[in-house]
Amino acid sequence: MSAKKVKRSSNKPKTRKEIRKEQRKSKKSRRHEYYTNRKKPGQFVRINPQMAAEIYGEEATKPAKESNQGKQKNQVKTKMEAENVRDKEKKQQSKLQKDMSKQRNKQLVEANLEEDRTIRRLEKQLKLNKRKSKSVPASFSRDGLDYLLEVCDPENLKNTALAEQQLAEVNDEFEEDLVLMTEDKPSKIRKQTDDYLNSSEDEIEEEENFSESETEEIPDMKKRKIDEINDDKSEDSESFEEEENSDEESPEKTNDDGTWEDIYGRLRAKDGSVVTSQKYVPPGARTLLENGPEDKMRSQKLERLKRQLKGLINRLAESNMHSIATQIEELYMSNSRNDMNNTITNLVTEALVSNILAPERLLMEHILLITILHANVGTEVGAHFLQTIVKMFDDYLKKSNVEDKKLDNVVVILAQLYNFKLFDCKLIYEILDTLAENFEEKHVECILHVLRNVGFNLRKDNPIALKNLILSLQKRASNASNELKDNSRVKFMLDILLAIKNNNVSKIPNYDTTYSEHLKKIMKGFIRKGNYVTQLNISLEDLLKAEEKGKWWVVGSAWVGNTDKTPENVKETPNSFSQKLLELATKQRMNTDARKNIFCVIMSAEDYLDAFEKLLRLSLKNQQEREIIHVILHCCLQEKAYNPYYATLAQKFCEYDRRFQMTIKYSIWDKLKALKDHSATQISHLAKLLSHLFIEKGLPISTLKVVQFSELDKVTLRFVRQILLGILLHEDLDVCKGVFEKVGFSDKLKMFRESLRLFLHHFLLKNLESHNVEEEKKELLQQRVKIVEKLLVGREIRL
Repeated sequence: MSAKKVKRSSNKPKTRKEIRKEQRKSKKSRRHEYYTNRKKPGQFVRINPQMAAEIYGEEATKPAKESNQGKQKNQVKTKMEAENVRDKEKKQQSKLQKDMSKQRNKQLVEANLEEDRTIRRLEKQLKLNKRKSKSVPASFSRDGLDYLLEVCDPENLKNTALAEQQLAEVNDEFEEDLVLMTEDKPSKIRKQTDDYLNSSEDEIEEEENFSESETEEIPDMKKRKIDEINDDKSEDSESFEEEENSDEESPEKTNDDGTWEDIYGRLRAKDGSVVTSQKYVPPGARTLLENGPEDKMRSQKLERLKRQLKGLINRLAESNMHSIATQIEELYMSNSRNDMNNTITNLVTEALVSNILAPERLLMEHILLITILHANVGTEVGAHFLQTIVKMFDDYLKKSNVEDKKLDNVVVILAQLYNFKLFDCKLIYEILDTLAENFEEKHVECILHVLRNVGFNLRKDNPIALKNLILSLQKRASNASNELKDNSRVKFMLDILLAIKNNNVSKIPNYDTTYSEHLKKIMKGFIRKGNYVTQLNISLEDLLKAEEKGKWWVVGSAWVGNTDKTPENVKETPNSFSQKLLELATKQRMNTDARKNIFCVIMSAEDYLDAFEKLLRLSLKNQQEREIIHVILHCCLQEKAYNPYYATLAQKFCEYDRRFQMTIKYSIWDKLKALKDHSATQISHLAKLLSHLFIEKGLPISTLKVVQFSELDKVTLRFVRQILLGILLHEDLDVCKGVFEKVGFSDKLKMFRESLRLFLHHFLLKNLESHNVEEEKKELLQQRVKIVEKLLVGREIRL
């Protein structure tokens, strides 16, 4: 049994353990053989067999191959067996991996099928299984789930990569922002606008020695200072970008006799008075004279504009008043205002002024349209229409044809313009006095039209003037001829006058103001928020002589109307602002009278207090008052170098009234929307102005809450960083803390606080570590950021 057992075991293949054991034994034997035979001759150097036999004996001369032959055979056999084992193991392992891969694929297919079944079931429950469009359903957007597929969108991934690249570029510009916000600040806030006001090139060349002559020309009493340091001129903020070379390129247009032409084309003497020897030609008429009557392009454009406006005015009614007024306002934005005013005036007068009396309802609707445009577009609309109607009144008054109703229609139009508060009662009383002078049958009829339409309004606005008018008409009626005394119109007029005097509405036949009051009521809804109907206080003489003496409501022409009344020995008062300043206002696109006045006051003031007082004396209202802030911001951004004068002036208005604070806030929000349209210099100026307002508490830092910190672009990032650097590097720690304190107490600003904290960490502190910043500034910024962070998280800690 034992022999059989041994024999069976010899045929059995060796296990891995036995193979490893044999390998160890063979390794030991080889090692032993190596150390035994390494000193024998003939291993590395050939030797003489005779010498070797004499020294080591005959066995030393036998080749080493004969002694190692058996061992090598055993080693080869062992290696072959080991390789066979490894091959088997590799085959088993690869087979196992294939089986696992098949099983995994099978499980994935089953999982996908199960997921598809789940999706179909959920689609059916959500009622999305019948949709053909592949866009995100509206229900997802309502539930705030429309962002789910953004991660899978390759365009979004590409935009994300670009945003990261831009942020990396912005980080490289950190040092530039730091330098911009830490440059030396001037010790005194003042303006440098004298280069605009110099009257010749010689004075510009003497600019280098201006500091000495300035103190001699301006009295010390007028030099209000913010700081108590010298009056040196700052050469960096000399002029606007657009005005840099204006003095050299456009010398003053002065004739040999000292006369010159102003911006309205009028010839003026050396002292500024208008030379009346030549007739004033308006700019529009001059353009027609220069271009000639055969300007086909312009005539085609005007004809097309006329067709558009005529189609709108022909469809005018109470029901579509708002839509038509809106469309006409859009036409004002895309066409010349002068062309629009002329075309609308001609179309309305064609519709209302005819040989027959215009229907009262139609006339009031057209006047309502003019009033809406007067409020929403500008006062020049109503002023131009009023001037045209008054000229027509003067022309038809001279004809006085009883059967012709054109004068009647013109008078009713004027009465309704007054009814809708387009002008003051002064003008309507002057018109009544003009009609009463001749006191003919036609004139009496026109007076009746005025009294029946606005008689009680006249009594309410100026009862004393109405009393004088009644006495004057009664006197003229008593002194009139017998034929006119017996005229039914005269008797009816006197009855109406007595009814108005006694405030007795019932005695006036067919007197009904229901529709007029209804139109006034709905007009409030048609006028945009913040606008209002500006009441013009223009006299009849000013309107009739506007072409000769100029319009007093146009800048630069207000004093011309008094030239005839000025005594010969009294010198006429020159214009308030120099010609050069008015030209600069035009170049800076100050296209309205209010903006021109504001700009000229800001530029000509001695300091911010002087400018503040003069701007308040302009007595602007509502929309015009808001132009003060718009002009200040415009001037600040247009300066070549930052001028703190504008920031201090804006701060003064913020302290004066909260409405200016709100105007600045809304203006800043508008600037933020179009920040990419501004140059780097303008963005830096705006950042410094905001830093000043935040530090001086003219504006709260929560003004920046409209910034989308999660979607910052390169321009906005640098803008916000410059503002924060300007605040954090302020010399007074308490002032710096005061900027952020109020933000920490509001629940509504929680998101804004978190955004500020992240911004400070990612775009300020990290940049300090990666850029070569002075140690002093670096430590200061790190300390200030820690303090600000405590203020921002203070409320959460207390809760």
